[in-house]
Amino acid sequence: MREPLQTEEFEQELFELIQRLLPVDGIRFSIYAPWAQLKQERSSDHDLDGMMRDYTKKYWALDPMHPSHYEDSDQVVICNSQLMNNEEWSKTEILNKFYQPNGYFHNCDMFLKQKNRIVAVLSLIRKNASTPFTKTEINLLRHTQPFIEYCLGKIYISERVHNRSSLIEEYNLTAREVDVIEIALTGVSNKILCRHLGISLPTLRTHMQRIYSKVDVHSNAELISKLSKYTP
Repeated sequence: MREPLQTEEFEQELFELIQRLLPVDGIRFSIYAPWAQLKQERSSDHDLDGMMRDYTKKYWALDPMHPSHYEDSDQVVICNSQLMNNEEWSKTEILNKFYQPNGYFHNCDMFLKQKNRIVAVLSLIRKNASTPFTKTEINLLRHTQPFIEYCLGKIYISERVHNRSSLIEEYNLTAREVDVIEIALTGVSNKILCRHLGISLPTLRTHMQRIYSKVDVHSNAELISKLSKYTP
């Protein structure tokens, strides 16, 4: 298991690094995969914690910068100013329903990957509409991303990668089946599981039937009990 002090130090050092590189009004670091919106990690202030709880419950599906849109992309840094101009951004639901009511306007996300899959997101936000993230700042973040990704792998991800590999090898599972298992092990409902994997209930049932057969169980309760050692 990872040491709490070690991870807290990593997050604190990460926030201080970003604040030295460029001005921001808030920073959020979160583990994305596999329990994408089920676990909040750390924000630069308490107000952001509450804001991001609302995001995970209501607004993530409105977000054009949500990591699910970039799983198969080489993009590692994405900002609203890259996607559209201020006038277009001002008309988006995510801005009007989420960012602006919380006093923010601009957002920039850094995606951190392991084995070509997004596993964490570093989000930077600004309040002033007249101070978008510039091309120079975006390039600076892109050049910094590989080092942050390396540190992340050393501190956060090694256990998860080991667990995924062990599940795949022990039960002959596919990567997608492991995605399902990892979220199922958190004990959430099938409705929430479907929403966060972006699949229908019939598709989920098909996955679960195959998983039950491979793991030799007959229910979610048996699955959770048998694979509890893999619980994140």
